[in-house]
Amino acid sequence: MLSIGVYLLVAAVAVLVAFWSAQFGTWGRVVAIVGGVVVALALVLSLRLALRPPIVLTLAEQGYQGRVRAEKRRFEGRWKDVRDVQLTSRELRITTVTNEEQVFPLQTVDARERVAMIREVYDRLNTAHGYTRFTFE
Repeated sequence: MLSIGVYLLVAAVAVLVAFWSAQFGTWGRVVAIVGGVVVALALVLSLRLALRPPIVLTLAEQGYQGRVRAEKRRFEGRWKDVRDVQLTSRELRITTVTNEEQVFPLQTVDARERVAMIREVYDRLNTAHGYTRFTFE
């Protein structure tokens, strides 16, 4: 949502600059045309994000895969290969049996969805390792 807001803000500023500069002759029209292109590009990018939001983490039955956009790297693994999981307020750190650490920043997930995502990670880990909840009769 933050990216969409930034794109719309850029589009609004570009519209203002385009209308303001159009009154200044030839160079003003050139600036107005460039502003129009910037507006169109910003609106297309914000529409793309609104209709198809980026997927940063996929949790499947057998494993998980994700992408940390800031670092431009992908990570993936199987639930059975997870040795340890550490959770802080900023990140989810997964350590595999090969001592590979995979860090997933939690700020990439909407705050309302974080608890459900973390619960699903722990449920899938428990299922993969055969843990069940206690039941009292």
